Amino acid sequence: MQNRLKTAFPNIESNNCMEILTQKEFEIYDCEEEKRCYISTEYGQFKVVNSLEKEITFLAVDKCLFFDSDRFKKCDCVVFDKDTICFIEIKACKFKQRKSNKKTAINQLKSTIKIFREKFDIDKKIEAYLCIGMNPEYPPRASTSDKILEFEEELDTQLFDGCQKEFN
Repeated sequence: MQNRLKTAFPNIESNNCMEILTQKEFEIYDCEEEKRCYISTEYGQFKVVNSLEKEITFLAVDKCLFFDSDRFKKCDCVVFDKDTICFIEIKACKFKQRKSNKKTAINQLKSTIKIFREKFDIDKKIEAYLCIGMNPEYPPRASTSDKILEFEEELDTQLFDGCQKEFN
């Protein structure tokens, strides 16, 4: 998958967008100043649990793979193993902002998944994560809202409302 990504998006290497990790746990931090995601050992906003210590690839998307000049909405980052690819959108907000941020985040996830599918055939299970309010301690939970069901039907992709992914 890494080679297909590098072919589809040649700026991955020059922008240092991709990193391979094998830690049991790591967190993803969406840097407010740079508007780009990075790996963090603690105090991240999205937690990845990798109890089997297998290879997990992290790919920064916003402000690394794509920039504001690209004129389409994009999610923050992607993580994947040999079986599953997860598109992640992180939003810092107060409770009252959750509804509007959720709508924006869904559009960003949809757009990014569609772009990836246009560039190459994704031969993995696809998941999407809405990490709104940023608490990695909450396990992901499938939401039943109409928007999320619509997302799943439109993209054949499961959408989670949570800030943690566990790779098995």
